Amino acid sequence: MITTLIERSEAWAKGLIFGCRACGQCVLRANAMTCPMRCPKNLRNGPCGGTLGGRCEVDAARPCIHVRIHTRRHHGKVEAAPIMPAVDHALVNRASLLTACSGADRGCREPLPALTSTGWKDGEPRTASALEAALRSGRFVVTTELRAPRGADLARVRREAEALHGRFDAINATAYLGGNPSLPSGVVARELQAMGVEAVAQVTARDTTRTTLIGELFALAHGGVHNLLCLTGDWRTGRPMVKPVYDLDSSLMLYEARHLRDRSRIFHTGEEVARAPRPFLGCAINPLSDPLDVPVRRLRVKADCGAEFAQTQVLTKTVRLAAFMAAASAQDLPRRVAILAGIPVVTSLKALDHLHRIAGVAVDPGFAARLRAASDLRAAGVAEASRLCREARAIPGVAGVHLMLFGADHGALLETRSTIASNLEKPCLSPA
Repeated sequence: MITTLIERSEAWAKGLIFGCRACGQCVLRANAMTCPMRCPKNLRNGPCGGTLGGRCEVDAARPCIHVRIHTRRHHGKVEAAPIMPAVDHALVNRASLLTACSGADRGCREPLPALTSTGWKDGEPRTASALEAALRSGRFVVTTELRAPRGADLARVRREAEALHGRFDAINATAYLGGNPSLPSGVVARELQAMGVEAVAQVTARDTTRTTLIGELFALAHGGVHNLLCLTGDWRTGRPMVKPVYDLDSSLMLYEARHLRDRSRIFHTGEEVARAPRPFLGCAINPLSDPLDVPVRRLRVKADCGAEFAQTQVLTKTVRLAAFMAAASAQDLPRRVAILAGIPVVTSLKALDHLHRIAGVAVDPGFAARLRAASDLRAAGVAEASRLCREARAIPGVAGVHLMLFGADHGALLETRSTIASNLEKPCLSPA
């Protein structure tokens, strides 16, 4: 009776003052007295890549709670943000006063120690990844992606991979786009690897629990896939019957994977693992998030959690990328994380319209106008992508580009890749 009274009183009072969600493991003090559980995705180490203009991806009418936390806690300075542990679901709806007094919240309330401060190219190679080897060589790398099929037939993926084979340093296997069912990324990545293509598997916090993450790491290691990209995952729209998971955020997925790789021990269970998986670990980052110190600090957190390469959100103008890289370089982040600029290859008006609807993307009006005015939109899309690649190459610290096809013509990827290859021999363009 007394316990129930305390729980209800705390939930009412803290809900009124802080918007408390009764997680039972209060982290207000570590977050400038702002509750991170107010994030619709329940992220403890946000913001996600859908944040734009300081607004929430899920509800643009409300400010992003994590931008507010970062602004209040750091006052515009790029300081090391704490790595908040994942929620212990056994404590949800219990009074944090009681769990703190009993010590039940120990391990899920205090910030986690950083796993690494070393650079991705410091010392000897840590993995068998060909992508890591390419980045270590100092060569400007070019990667791309293929979409997993909405079914069990891999014939299309094999055809597309065969056409792209040998032209790119790695190919991402994207899956569950927009929350839609598809063949899992890991299955496609293992197929690509079997074909001799350097594959990058993806996992999203939206669809992954702690248990399934470890299982996926084991499966990728068994299939010879050496690269893993950890993503938050965009918000499912129009599917209220589907419950997003968000058991971990992308930073904590990196933490689990890096802890297992480096210490041969599952972090959340403490269990030792013989022959632990050793993936080259990647993340995503959005240079367009405001204010600029927020994505820089976010990348620093992901580096502390074990990220070794990062792919940026889609960019249609490189001025903001240049500012982001300058701020990141001041924090020595390009040494710690190899940064690849996300470049769109647009081949149709329908794809261009879709680009405008992607959370976290701000399409440059000039970019869109040039494509809409072009007599041959496909050729214009290749030209715009090639220009953006040349500008990105001119920015100090950028290690490569990641080409994202908006359309169905994979030949445009090959044309863009060929143009990039020839442009590597030419003087760099300044960002515009």
